[in-house]
Amino acid sequence: MQNTLHASAEFSGVGLHSGAACRIVVRPAAPDTGIVFRRCDLQPQDGAGKQALLIDAAPENVVSANHGTTLANAHGATAATVEHLMAAFALCSIDNVLVELHGPEIPILDGSAAPFVSEFRKIGVNAQNKPRREIVIDDALQVTDGDRSLRFDPANEFSLDLSIDFEDCLIGRQSICVHMDEPDIQERLAKSRTFCRRHEVESLRRSGLIRGGSLENSLVVDGARLLNGERLRDPHEFALHKALDLIGDLYLLGAPIRGAITAEKPGHDLNVRAAQALARRVRKPDAAAAPVAATA
Repeated sequence: MQNTLHASAEFSGVGLHSGAACRIVVRPAAPDTGIVFRRCDLQPQDGAGKQALLIDAAPENVVSANHGTTLANAHGATAATVEHLMAAFALCSIDNVLVELHGPEIPILDGSAAPFVSEFRKIGVNAQNKPRREIVIDDALQVTDGDRSLRFDPANEFSLDLSIDFEDCLIGRQSICVHMDEPDIQERLAKSRTFCRRHEVESLRRSGLIRGGSLENSLVVDGARLLNGERLRDPHEFALHKALDLIGDLYLLGAPIRGAITAEKPGHDLNVRAAQALARRVRKPDAAAAPVAATA
């Protein structure tokens, strides 16, 4: 069945890219609502009603995938850096919520999804009276960009084989295989933190990004060193975080995926392209059908 939160949850902190103080309140929502953002800090323009402040979490509403995923509606209202929150919804099987957003983006917190997941599990998740949709991969689908690729294949359950390659630094080449039925995999995914390389910092800031980034909310790698002064939370934390980002971006489809995913050097741009390609192949469900078949 579909799920929502038992009660509201609130989070506050800095926005990773804007550097602004941001606050969100995640509220329970009715069945079939999906995940909807509302910009509570904005006023509707040109006589538009309050609907102008609502932004559906959907692949077609992505307007930027540059080091984060930003959504927008037709009226120009945006919700930035949604990927960790979306991943938390996926890990907790939450289908229907209203996210009241005070500020331009989701607070980065510690750079992982763990604070969201921990609070959602503390509050509890309620089953609702409508069947949960499922996106079933019936045929292979692949999106590529040079040596980077995302491939979806039929399988009886969700699995993810992912590889990253940063051979010029501490990160190196990492590969992981994720099966959601493994007892500890959700915790390992949730606590993995966002990261960058030191030589990227200044260029990203000149581009208007990571203005709120710090060693408290991001792993920073400088050659063979980790500048944070602490150990990694997991030997594969870098690959796990790329998997977390991918899970969050794919959850814009509004339903869990049943299929095998193979990801080579994924990133938000490729994740979103894959979600959009998959969305174009998803048949609209009829009232009686919970599964949705996706075919290439």
